[in-house]
Amino acid sequence: MRLLTDHTLPRPELLAVQAENLALMRDAVRRSRTCTALHPYEGSLTPEGLPQVPLTSRDRLAEWSVDPGTPNRITEGDIRLVLRSSGSSGRVRTLLHDRPFNERVEAIGARGLCLDGLGTNPFVLNSLAPGDLFGGFGFADAVLSRRGAAVLPAGTSMPAHHLAELITDLDVGAMVGLPGYVERLLAEIPAEMHKLRTLYYLGERMASPAAEALAAAGCAVRSFAYSTTETGPIGYQCGHLTGTDHHVHEDLVIAEVVDDDGRRLPDGVPGMLAVTVLADSGTALVRYLVGDRACLRPSECPCGSTAQVLSIGARDDVSANLIGTLVTRSMFDTALGLPSDARYQVGYGSQRGMLRLTLRGAALRGLTDEAVRAALGRHQTLRKVVGSAIFAGLTVDAGSTPRITARAKAPFFWSEEGGDDRA
Repeated sequence: MRLLTDHTLPRPELLAVQAENLALMRDAVRRSRTCTALHPYEGSLTPEGLPQVPLTSRDRLAEWSVDPGTPNRITEGDIRLVLRSSGSSGRVRTLLHDRPFNERVEAIGARGLCLDGLGTNPFVLNSLAPGDLFGGFGFADAVLSRRGAAVLPAGTSMPAHHLAELITDLDVGAMVGLPGYVERLLAEIPAEMHKLRTLYYLGERMASPAAEALAAAGCAVRSFAYSTTETGPIGYQCGHLTGTDHHVHEDLVIAEVVDDDGRRLPDGVPGMLAVTVLADSGTALVRYLVGDRACLRPSECPCGSTAQVLSIGARDDVSANLIGTLVTRSMFDTALGLPSDARYQVGYGSQRGMLRLTLRGAALRGLTDEAVRAALGRHQTLRKVVGSAIFAGLTVDAGSTPRITARAKAPFFWSEEGGDDRA
């Protein structure tokens, strides 16, 4: 597979490299004894024919992912890393990654990382959670090392006051962390967190007010990478892109925005994001629905990249079963009049057989317990929960940040009894 140094070449040349890599993948699928899922569509693995290949759902990948001999494996053996998705966008998926995949992930992650304002050999805290089959910690460590950073593998268990000492004593310039963990540190060591020059977030999106507090202190808030456990890096932020905008790694990734029937949507029209990872070994991911909504637009970026810009929207709806009623995040957003990226969480637990809810997060500021209960009671589905004879009530705690898992993720629905089993 041909990996470009950057994406500043004319767009026709960039697309030619993409087409060459897709052809290499097609040839590898054709030769493969194991990749039977794609054999009927190998002739469609072309730039023009790709929309004819069926979409790959997360449930389908979950069914395939636990066996090295699954029908979307181009090659067998050479498995070097086993990871597990968190389940925040559907069923938990176990991923078997081979050596070329790992090398490619590190290379394109390093290529896309923006170190503007950090100087040479900056000290960077890796504050992602190690272990638990979560690949983010190792990914960040490898990418930062490739870019010449001095990495401090802090993880998420180091006491906050020790982190504060490190930031001050070593003049630490940046941190990589998940938003939920960053919010906790901003509450515990705000002065030291405001000394950072860059805060990189990975996984969940960095939402206000944490992002606003850091920006007000002069800290740049950047995406470390737009990446998933299944695909590796999909997009990157140059020094000119912010928020949810990312250039696509188009030499090794094909991003499509599609409707419910898998048809490509025009530029600027939001839809489901389907990703094809160009590879000639390991696992074949073709038109894989990553679980995000997005839209694409041509690049007119001052950085010179001709790669398309991907704007990431809301995650696919997450759900929970509350006393026999299936409820979703979008129901709560609608009932409370909150945007889909609002930072809050719904905790649920049982007290003597009665359901009680606790809503946490700054997005709820100004809402009272009574107002929230009344709003939920007006919703066609949620009123079945709050109107139930076994509903004990709810509490709004706008002063608390959402609870986080061992991976420092903040799931929207949180079980008060056992935390969240999706790590």
